[in-house]
Amino acid sequence: MELSNEQVGFLKELVSLPTPTGSEHAGMMLLGRRLKAATGLEPSIDIHGNLHCVLDRGAKRTVMMEGHCDEIGFMVVHVDDDGMVYLGALGGVTAPLCAAERVVIAGRNGPVNGVIGTRPPHLMNAEEKKSVAKDDLRSMPCDIGASSREEALSLIAIGDEGVVDSGWRPLAGSRVSCRGFDNRVGTFAMCEAFIEIARGGGCGCNVHYVASVQEEVGLVGGKTAAYDVAPAIGVCCDVGFATDVHKDDRRKVGDIRLGDGVTVGIGPTYHRGLADRFLAVAEAEGIPHQTKGTPRGTGTCAWAMRLERGGAAVAQLSIPLRYMHSPVEVLDLRDVAATVALAAKGIGSLDDSFPLLPEQP
Repeated sequence: MELSNEQVGFLKELVSLPTPTGSEHAGMMLLGRRLKAATGLEPSIDIHGNLHCVLDRGAKRTVMMEGHCDEIGFMVVHVDDDGMVYLGALGGVTAPLCAAERVVIAGRNGPVNGVIGTRPPHLMNAEEKKSVAKDDLRSMPCDIGASSREEALSLIAIGDEGVVDSGWRPLAGSRVSCRGFDNRVGTFAMCEAFIEIARGGGCGCNVHYVASVQEEVGLVGGKTAAYDVAPAIGVCCDVGFATDVHKDDRRKVGDIRLGDGVTVGIGPTYHRGLADRFLAVAEAEGIPHQTKGTPRGTGTCAWAMRLERGGAAVAQLSIPLRYMHSPVEVLDLRDVAATVALAAKGIGSLDDSFPLLPEQP
């Protein structure tokens, strides 16, 4: 099970765009243009920045298929008299990982390159060498080459956003490394699945695709979109923790491996009937898949769809990912292909008669 060369090219283009939380518009425009060209439908972007595309069949039920488009990043919060730029974290940035990294900031007149430097080891004693990477961005100024505050502010402004400048790197076989797979790859998978559903004539429900904003700072776009769409069924696609490298994590989140397929979530957040349907479809269609037990609420937009208004019945599909929230996230493109296939065929199997309510007294 593989992505086409066209799909891989589109994914590569999508992850090349900086889409830090609050600045997702370039990614939304790229997704919207693809949807319009592939389906003939008219995508739209709402006041919050969420991208919507709707396949309305006049059914009683609506399925909202969602993946967030934002990535973790930085915001300029201060520039000192020497032109050094101080950054605040957008989302779950691990500060020590930023040491000696290249960054790119969306400046006033275009991209502005910078580096987060470190002290030369020659000037540190043995104890200082043990903590080269600081644990607070306030101790890690970004050097954009400016020699004064005035020069720096001619290039950037307070509030400008940026990301680590770490792009697509093919690895062995079908594996790839890039920053920000979390979660452009999830919304890519849902976009491709929506296209497949639309080209196949739809399913027995109305299908509403959403690429959401600002998930990394509180599921913001997922909440507002779920309230607006009011789906009966929500299917969220996000990345999930692969535990094939750091094996001790298996005791916490299960045994999830790159190359073993899409992960289906099981737990109280998720509708068991929907999970069973997706698992049955995966078995019937020969789609590689894994399961993950999740005993409590999660930080994905499945949680947002579950709770907004009266709440939707939700399912979670996850793409295994190594080194999450780092500049070198790694995934297997075969798992992405499996996710596209299961989202398309699983959602495509739903109709107004699919049982959502439990047995009644």
